[in-house]
Order: sequence, then C-alpha cells, then structure tokens
Amino acid sequence: MNTLSLPPHLMPLLMHIEPLLVPAELYQLGDTVTVTVHSNEPLIGIKTMTKACSLAFNFVAADEDCAPPTYQIWDQWLAPFTELAQLQQKVAADPSLVVCGFPVNDGCMDIWHHQGQARAVYCRYSGASEAQRAMLLVALALDYPLEDAVVLARAYARSYHEHRYDNQQAQSELVWPTDAKVFPRALTVHHPQIKQLGWLIDGQEVAPFAALGLSKLGLYPVLESADWVERVLQVGVKTTQLRIKNSQVSDLEHQIQQAIVAGELAQAQVFINDYWLLAIKHHAYGVHLGQEDLDGADLVAIQQAGLRLGISTHGYYEILRALEYQPSYIALGHIFATSTKDMPSLPQGVARLALYQKLIGARVPTVAIGGITIERVAKVWRTGVSGVAVVSAITQAADPALAIAELHKILVPNAEDVAVGGRNDKHCAL
Repeated sequence: MNTLSLPPHLMPLLMHIEPLLVPAELYQLGDTVTVTVHSNEPLIGIKTMTKACSLAFNFVAADEDCAPPTYQIWDQWLAPFTELAQLQQKVAADPSLVVCGFPVNDGCMDIWHHQGQARAVYCRYSGASEAQRAMLLVALALDYPLEDAVVLARAYARSYHEHRYDNQQAQSELVWPTDAKVFPRALTVHHPQIKQLGWLIDGQEVAPFAALGLSKLGLYPVLESADWVERVLQVGVKTTQLRIKNSQVSDLEHQIQQAIVAGELAQAQVFINDYWLLAIKHHAYGVHLGQEDLDGADLVAIQQAGLRLGISTHGYYEILRALEYQPSYIALGHIFATSTKDMPSLPQGVARLALYQKLIGARVPTVAIGGITIERVAKVWRTGVSGVAVVSAITQAADPALAIAELHKILVPNAEDVAVGGRNDKHCAL
C-alpha cells in the first residue's frame, strides 16, 4: 500500500486528490494510495514500494532541525522573472529542484532535473494551480516517475481549467487526462519556439521519418539472431527486429547484413536495434533506438538514408519526447515484467498502456512490448496498439511455428484495420 501524507495547510488539496484516486483504483494504475494529514511535519511525505520522498511547495528550510525536502517544488512566480537560461542551469545543477508553471512568452514551462541536465515541457496556458499540485502528488504516490508526474499534473490542470464551468457530466468525465490537446509538448530541438523561449539545447532538427511501408504491424517478434529473423520470415511474419545485446559478438556485422537481406527477400520490415551506423551501411529498412540513444545517434543521417525509425518509450514524458521526432512508430513498454532485458522502469500494465495509446491516437503507429505471452496478447491488442512485440513467446516455444500461427489468429485479423498511424481510438480500453 502506498501512502501520501499532507501537512495541515495543504488540506484543501484533498478536494482534488480524492476524486483522482477513484479512477486510479478503478483502472489499477498503481497500488492503493492511503492519504493522511499530519500535524507535526511541514513536508509532504510519499512512500511507495520503490521510493520514499518528501516534497514542499516553495519551501526553504528555516533551521537545522528541518531537513530539506527530496523535491522542492517552485510554482509561485512574481515579476521580474529569472532568465530562463539561468533557471535551466540551476535545475541542471540541483536534482531536488522542480519548477512548475514558470511564465515564458505566451505560455509556461515545467522543468526538472535528469542525469545532470534540465528537461522541460511547454504549453500555452498553465491551468488550475491546485489541480496541478494535486495530480503531481497523486502521480508520485502511484509510483509514476517524476517526469511523468510533472506531465500528468500539467495536463490535469489544463483539463480542469477547461471544464470547471461545464455541466456535471463533463466534470465527471474529467478525472484522468486523456485528451492529447491538454498535454504539454516536450521541449526539444524540434519545438518551433525553442529559440524565442531562450531554452539552451544542442542538436540538429531532423525531418519526419519515412512511414511504414506495410500497415500489417500486428505480430512484431524481437529476436536475438539473424537465424531467428530468417525463421520467422519464412512462416509469414512481415515485421520483426534484430536485437543483439552483446556488441562484442564476433559476427555482429554479418548478422545485421544477413537479417537485412532476409527482410528484402521476404519483402518484410526488418528493424535493426541500436546499430544505426551498420544499418545505414547495409541499407536496412529501419532502426530502433532507445531513449538513451536519441542524444548519441545521428538522427539526420538515419533520416536522410531513408531508414524508418522506431523509438522506445516508458511513460508519458518519453512519449511526448518521441512524438517530437515524428518517428515511424513508437514502442510502449515494458508492459509486464520481463527477463529478456534489464529495465530501468516499472512494468506499465495494460491499463496504463491503454491511456498511452489514447494519448497518441492516430498520430503514429504503436507497438506494445515487454513480457507479453500468448495468454496476454488478446488483452494487450484490445488497447488499440498497432502491433505487439514478443520475444520468448516465440523463441522459447516448443514449436515456434505453431506459436506464430496462434499469435496470428489473434493479431492478423485486426491488422488490416490499421492504417499507417494506428487504429481508431474506439478500440482503447479507457
């Protein structure tokens, strides 16, 4: 059980917090959250299975007996404002500092620390401040990472502001942000106002990546060798990925070339995970990159070579960031616990997957990945994703060809409904 403990002066937030916990419980977005109010502690306390942290809004420790919070949330602003570049550098140097609703040209920004850098999202208007605070706390108590909690908080604040004067039915539908228009945009080199805002960022803007040639995403095996790629292509798989985790394997380049040639012969979409230089060299159909690879890979070279691009994501912020690059598809994971790869995040679960799919909608095809077995495929597919990636469901099956046939029975009939860009949102669970 997770806990959220408030000091007395923040009791008014309960009117926002309690309604948010209803859909969280109903859709199993996280463990049950118990909310309490304490009288002898000035900080907000949050405990989950993976973390214990404290927060304060615009709090400065007054004496040595009052420990500084894990996160110090700045969300009240009076002119004149700090230069954005200075604030960006301050957040980059201080992991505890989280800036919410900082006023900038024609809008506001939310800024937080990530591995020695500052990350940010931007939107035109901030929304309701108490609603924003409440969602931030609820999301953290549900074990969302800080970056996702900040994004959810801004989206909910904007939703609440838009609907607070509407009728009761509209208000009751407000409880969890799902409409893409209320979510902020990730501030990357692709943002049209990046220079005007004064945000300091490296990188070169890249044109949209080529669309998928085949809309039959459906089954998407992720495989550890070129031999496995050939095997699945021979039994009718049309989209697959070669993921060789050991970069020191002696025949790495040969396997990549072998997989690419096999894909060309089968007229299939074969993606190469990570090794983008070799993928370009041997004219691969596409490349798949993780979030950590986006900063290091030459995306312009990949795009200009005509390769498709798939990007891994693990939550709201990474989805918003990936959308800025206009990739060929976005992978959503990991959905269930998996032993095939060490993961930095928690399993997302089907309920969160459905919310991510609703956010993305028809903008770009999506692929669910992570711990998906034959028994789980149907409920994953019902969330509306364009494809379902499997690993051990095929490679550890007693009869891989039979396993593929069983997966096709679930996935292929609906794959014809997938235009490049995904199915209609009516298929989403939420």
